[in-house]
Amino acid sequence: MQRITHVILIGLIAGFCAAFGQARNMQTEQLTDALPKIPVPSGPFGIGRVGYRWVDTSRPDQYSLEPKAHRELMVYFWYPTSVKSADAKGLYIPGGQRMDALPEVQARMRQEFGSRWPAMVSGSIFSHAAERARVANSPRQFPVIIFSHGLGSTSFNYTCLIEDLVSRGYVVASIEHTYIALAVWFPDGRVVLRHKEPMPSGLTPDEQFKWMVAHTSDLISEGAADVRFVLDRMTAEKGDTGQFLLAGRIDLNRVAAMGHSAGAEFAARACQLDGRFKACVDLDGGMPPIAALPEYPDHATLKQPLLFLEAYHPASKTAGTPAEHAAYFKKKEEQLQSSRPGSYDVVLRSPGIAHPSFSDIPLLFAGQDGFPVKGEVLHNLDLIERYVREFLDKNLKDENAPLLDNGNVPEATVEQYGR
Repeated sequence: MQRITHVILIGLIAGFCAAFGQARNMQTEQLTDALPKIPVPSGPFGIGRVGYRWVDTSRPDQYSLEPKAHRELMVYFWYPTSVKSADAKGLYIPGGQRMDALPEVQARMRQEFGSRWPAMVSGSIFSHAAERARVANSPRQFPVIIFSHGLGSTSFNYTCLIEDLVSRGYVVASIEHTYIALAVWFPDGRVVLRHKEPMPSGLTPDEQFKWMVAHTSDLISEGAADVRFVLDRMTAEKGDTGQFLLAGRIDLNRVAAMGHSAGAEFAARACQLDGRFKACVDLDGGMPPIAALPEYPDHATLKQPLLFLEAYHPASKTAGTPAEHAAYFKKKEEQLQSSRPGSYDVVLRSPGIAHPSFSDIPLLFAGQDGFPVKGEVLHNLDLIERYVREFLDKNLKDENAPLLDNGNVPEATVEQYGR
């Protein structure tokens, strides 16, 4: 029981902690190579971006010093524009200069990103997003993906994946989950760092296990509530052209929830509770040796097709004993069997594929301190993006899915569920 206490969050925490741990252990002199570049998106659209501070008045802010404060989020909408330029340069992390000016925040960001952080602040590492650019004229409405980042991460670390989807005609609403994200910048100058809840001292191993399970459940519930709140606000703002840049331009009948790591569990739980979502994308969100998808006393299951897209994780690098591994895979199979028709479990086995591969992190540190070389990183990003695009195209655009339904990619194993 003691060992399980320490591994229950492996699917939520370990991958990103390992990735960031590698980054922060690198000395500045190790990163003298040319600065990494986010690939120019391959779709026909350019990239626009706008951020909104939204407050959920139905939920209190449990960590604020203000007794009447409510749950506060930054939500960034990445959307298609008609103007596409390979020379477009946008901030990689909006608010980076303000973060860098606050000593405690600067120290945290430098710890996580090493010498890449000054390049992010200066704009030497950049996105292709044009702030508040004009929305593309056609089509009239775009399908929407609500995206959740991993624990202790930021949605901007998924710029490659987000920009690829936007360039192909999707709006992506990426949530900066306050207290869950590494750091969240608000337009009034405040920066809120991640909150780490310490385990109470003096607990027995069994009590530690129960505390960890309860803490994990609360974390997923909060993240899922964020996802549903964003959909609520989009619905409320859909016709307000004075307050919402995308008013009238998003199709609320074609909305998917997607996340990576902890964010994958947020997305999955939101989809269990809310039939408004038409598709769910879980990026390497499994929680061995416990379960692949969230489980709650309400026994809710997914109400929409699921893409469970994961990197292959050898047993030697997966938490748990052989017996626990067997129990996990049995539970995973049961959960996937209960999914809606049109669901898929895709396991990627390409060279260098790992938990961080769904993010920009391997690209930012390609070839450094155990990360794959740039060629492998870009190949894995392309592979991930192809499966994500095809699943979303099938469920939100009614297009065929040859890669999922008839594909023969040696680096991927595809299992269909709910047929």
